[in-house]
Amino acid sequence: MSPQERKQHHLAAIYRALLNLMSRKPLSLISITELCQQAQVSRTYFYQNFGNFDKIIVAFQEQYMLRYLRGLPNTSKVTLEQLMTHYFEIIQQDATNNRLLIQNGKSLILATTFQTVFATLIHQNRIATHSQILTAPYYLEFFSGAVVNLAISWLQRGFPEPPSYLAQQVTRFV
Repeated sequence: MSPQERKQHHLAAIYRALLNLMSRKPLSLISITELCQQAQVSRTYFYQNFGNFDKIIVAFQEQYMLRYLRGLPNTSKVTLEQLMTHYFEIIQQDATNNRLLIQNGKSLILATTFQTVFATLIHQNRIATHSQILTAPYYLEFFSGAVVNLAISWLQRGFPEPPSYLAQQVTRFV
């Protein structure tokens, strides 16, 4: 296993262990020793790479969103509706883990991760409907918060509509 593969393996293991523990008890009652034992990683690894639980979640979510970017249509530009459909599909596919994060007060991490990915797409000029509003002050924060809050509400309602419907709503709202 290459160093990069080992790093990914350890990240996935510690993230899965954290989610497993979060499914059984509140995050505030999870000890670092307990997490490291369950993930089969050392405490040294934990402190050198993360230092706290939020950094584990952020690191994994960033990797998850990179997979999101790779799953976008292989064109130079994608429409906002395509982006949003794909995003809501990912939220739906990972519903169990997203519920755990939300129940443990980590929805801000979801919003921050979305914001980072969306900013990357804007910077790379990948959004077909790229307009001045995308670079307006505070628009990125507004849009990210709105999309993630919509995703959370949709998840909590049990996904009554398909991802494409929410994507259409987002494009209609903005």
